[in-house]
Amino acid sequence: MQIKTSLINLRKQSPLVHAITNSVTSSRVADIILSTGARPMMSDFSMEAQEITKNSQALLINLGMLNEDKMKAIRLSLKTANENSIPVVLDPVGVASSKVRRDFANELLKNYKFSVIRGNYNEINYLVNKVEFTGVDSQNEDENLKEKTFKDLAIKLNEKTKAVILISGKYEIIADSSKVFSIPGGNNLLRKITGAGDMETGIIASLLAKPLSSFKAATMAGIFLRQIASQCEKNKSINPQDIIIAMGKLDEFEGNATILESPYELKEGLVYGLDPGNNLLKIKNALKGGMDIYQIRDKEADDETLGKKVLKIREIMKDFPCLLVMNDNLKVAKKYDLAVHLGQEDELISTARKELGRNKIIGATAKNLKEAIIAENMGASYIGSGAFFKTQTKDDAQIISLEDLKDIIDGVTIPVYPIGGINLKNLSYFKEIKLSGVCMSSAIFSEDQNKIENIVKNIRKKLKK
Repeated sequence: MQIKTSLINLRKQSPLVHAITNSVTSSRVADIILSTGARPMMSDFSMEAQEITKNSQALLINLGMLNEDKMKAIRLSLKTANENSIPVVLDPVGVASSKVRRDFANELLKNYKFSVIRGNYNEINYLVNKVEFTGVDSQNEDENLKEKTFKDLAIKLNEKTKAVILISGKYEIIADSSKVFSIPGGNNLLRKITGAGDMETGIIASLLAKPLSSFKAATMAGIFLRQIASQCEKNKSINPQDIIIAMGKLDEFEGNATILESPYELKEGLVYGLDPGNNLLKIKNALKGGMDIYQIRDKEADDETLGKKVLKIREIMKDFPCLLVMNDNLKVAKKYDLAVHLGQEDELISTARKELGRNKIIGATAKNLKEAIIAENMGASYIGSGAFFKTQTKDDAQIISLEDLKDIIDGVTIPVYPIGGINLKNLSYFKEIKLSGVCMSSAIFSEDQNKIENIVKNIRKKLKK
């Protein structure tokens, strides 16, 4: 899967990142934060910690070089960040090396929320399984481990903390409540740099402040470092300044992530149809045309009526590779083993994810970047975003711009489907954006049933141009 993000807006806005980090590598962390375009505030003094955190757009916590006042500052900053919805990245460096670090890490995980936890295999293994080790580096201890071992460990810590987990080392694995990515590339040169992991944490903090979703911030940081390591492999050497200079030269960066686990394949060019589900012939003709996703959107029907609709629609879907989604009703979705789509006023996505498990598709509605980031952070599988034109199905729909859509797509890793007044004639409005797909209701289901198959086929053709 190809993923990219722009640094242009980050550099224009220059958000503040409060870094309570390891004094051994603090200058490198400050420089990498600066090179992304954010502004680092390096302070671990407890008397000013809360004020600095409150004025920041992200908080970085590193457990290196602890002392009593620094620990107090960390507690105060975490409390402030959690109270003000400021994203936090934790680097549990050398967590098992002493009783002080072990006890402090356990205290933090029990009492505070983290957006991302980034560590090497040994550090994450301690947080999950309490396996102790000495020192701060994984060295080559993970060389004989399989990728699945990294993946399973990341999932376990995500389930324990609800944070996005990044494990670096032989493999670069990122996990949240519904998906796991692996970043290819890299080599052992990064192990020879003191603080390479600290710098990766600094990149994550900057991208959280941009803002990006927690999963995308971690993924992009992993992509950047693995690419740098691969590029430097031919020279047989790498130093911290190479990383800092390379980041400073970028306006955007992109790379590949391998999907190890996801509720469904993140394909592009999908046709997503939705309506109340009353006309089975229209639905079948849309399926013949190649509709990929169909949502039952009936706000009036009771659960029993919805259940009957599900059974009838499933019957005509059995010969077509189409995903069936229930709108706004978690109870019915769970009973009939369906995907579910939730609006901003509906049941929390995190509740749905807990109820339905890692492998079920959960859609969310988002009209802006903030809502989209919250949705992915809570476990959404895709975003429906709009409206872009006046629509027959929602008289009060708020119109959003193409720039809003671009920001949302840039901010998350999950597919984003525009919705609201879109039809075959105005689909060209999105021509400068590579769409994951498009949602349509009236443009498909208000038409004569004999025309629907060709309408869907033509939509698919236009999306693939």
